[in-house]
Amino acid sequence: MSHESAELTGLLQRWSGGDSAAADRVMALVYDRIRQLAARRLRDGPGPALLQPTELANELVLNLLSADVAWQDRAHFFKTVAVAMRNILHDLGRRHGSMKRGGDQLRVTFGAAENVAADGGEEASALYEALTQLRESDPRKADVIELNYLVGLDLEEVAKVLDVSLATVNRDLRFARAWLKQRLEP
Repeated sequence: MSHESAELTGLLQRWSGGDSAAADRVMALVYDRIRQLAARRLRDGPGPALLQPTELANELVLNLLSADVAWQDRAHFFKTVAVAMRNILHDLGRRHGSMKRGGDQLRVTFGAAENVAADGGEEASALYEALTQLRESDPRKADVIELNYLVGLDLEEVAKVLDVSLATVNRDLRFARAWLKQRLEP
């Protein structure tokens, strides 16, 4: 375990124990990384960019700070970031979809909302549902997809976070891509 990983794991465990200074230190250490991951996810991900990277990063940080989680380690933290990012984008996509169907009493006030493509919410919803099904059948493969595509970790980082070999990550990624493609194609 690298010094950075060990430091982050120690801080996460102190945060779980109620140390608010440790929570602040964790956020100081990871905020830039979370913002980079948000930017990559919004740039490369399916569907429209419903928010700016800083807005997504801030929303994630607020969710993380308000969550009552017994942090285990760096891997647990970044898996949680991946799931939180996916859920925020899914909820926003659903909210946008309801607006398109006349439910405009729920207003999206984000700066990038005017750039929304016509079918982005439906695509995001289908992806969310497919990832949920994959997680039910094979949680590690869902973790590989989320950490690589949603969080933006490269394959070596995914292997470290999940504590598996690079070959296992490659195998899981090939399987998960094929599985998702089969579920998402009409």
